[in-house]
Amino acid sequence: MPAQRIAVIGGTASGPAAAAQAKRTDPGAEVVLFEQGPHISYGACEMPYFVAGEIEDAKRLIKLTPERFEQTRGGRVLVRHRVVALDPPRNRLTVEDLATGEVRRERFDKFILATGARSLLPELDGLDAPNVFPFRTLEDAAALRAYLDERAVGHAVVFGGGYIGMEVAEALRAREVRVTILEPGPGVLHAYLDDDLRPLVEAVLQRRGVVVRRERAVALDHHPGGTVRAVRTDRGERIGCGLVVVAMGIVPNTELAAGARIRTGETGALAVDAQMRTNLPNVWACGDCVEVERVIDRKKVYAPLSPTAFRTARVAGHNAARRGRGRPTRFPGVTGASAVRVFELEVAAVGLRLREAEAAGYDAFAATIRHVSRGASMPGAKPVHVRLVVERGRGRLLGAELVGEDGAALRADVLVPLIREGATVARLRDLDLIYTPPFAPPLDPLIVAAHEAARRLRP
Repeated sequence: MPAQRIAVIGGTASGPAAAAQAKRTDPGAEVVLFEQGPHISYGACEMPYFVAGEIEDAKRLIKLTPERFEQTRGGRVLVRHRVVALDPPRNRLTVEDLATGEVRRERFDKFILATGARSLLPELDGLDAPNVFPFRTLEDAAALRAYLDERAVGHAVVFGGGYIGMEVAEALRAREVRVTILEPGPGVLHAYLDDDLRPLVEAVLQRRGVVVRRERAVALDHHPGGTVRAVRTDRGERIGCGLVVVAMGIVPNTELAAGARIRTGETGALAVDAQMRTNLPNVWACGDCVEVERVIDRKKVYAPLSPTAFRTARVAGHNAARRGRGRPTRFPGVTGASAVRVFELEVAAVGLRLREAEAAGYDAFAATIRHVSRGASMPGAKPVHVRLVVERGRGRLLGAELVGEDGAALRADVLVPLIREGATVARLRDLDLIYTPPFAPPLDPLIVAAHEAARRLRP
């Protein structure tokens, strides 16, 4: 049987993982990874800490060089190569070598799309100014860090109050830059926190010198030299600044797929089945360009997080390469678990917010408690706020939010398997979680929250 050729389009997290898995599944396959940028694998989540100076050298963010990937994983890597067209029915793609300008066609048996996502940008003139920075790639982070290293910036405006906006704001404050966040929605982190706990985050931001304005940028004022000097908002305000960072979220890169008539789903990302196969029989997709199933209610969602990228990539790589041998692997879906540090505060969310549960058709309520992170007499003990989202009647645990300065984020991990298996708050209440004063109090905050939720369930 002749060796099969598999093209993987895109790098960062999912592309290299898919390529490596394809090579493991079929060692005889020729696996070629195309990436239009200079890097195939780097720690995107560490970029804010590089800008802040907590990580000194950008090289520490590089996980795998192309050379190291070829040596250890066995695939072939072509960086600075942009796939400009895809023709799966004819088993070929068109690729441009960005270094030479050469355009050529290559034939492959199978294709894995790992095209990722790009920054969501506002519809404003002048976003190409030298002091306006999107924040998506390692090149973006390096450019922002270099700009801050080369000149004093007094004030920055950050577009977006999601978790990237929070991390960028903290990084800029570490560089002694005053920060204003523009978030026209309900408030910062509104995708992760309901109204009850969001004021805790806003209080920390205020204390740390970050101004949050529920306004939208409508125009940029420029200096004669071309740099932005002020942002105008929908409330008629003019905010002077020396720097703008765009952190409004991301949108999936689906243009290449659209040209090949690969379908998108209801979220706007690529539609795939549990095997990560698209509507075309020889094309799979993974990572930040696909939508996935949420295990709680089987709804299709867009969940562009690194763990999801790796997990979907392994499924896509295996199934694309298996050639009918053995059973295909399946992606079981996501719970939805994320966390962010906002200065000294840890913020974590798992599963559904109350508004999401209600929108999904659940008769649900939320129980919120405040407890202590360690034994109350121990140094370092801090308040932890836990909010559980619970289905009435059954008492099924649907989601949770945790906010605190000590031990909030990793406590959320305890809830992931419980939510995935449809466990009740009674099950959580009866867990024998660790008690040792340096790490946890006699009744863990999760247990206290479960007791409160169970109390509210009683007739």
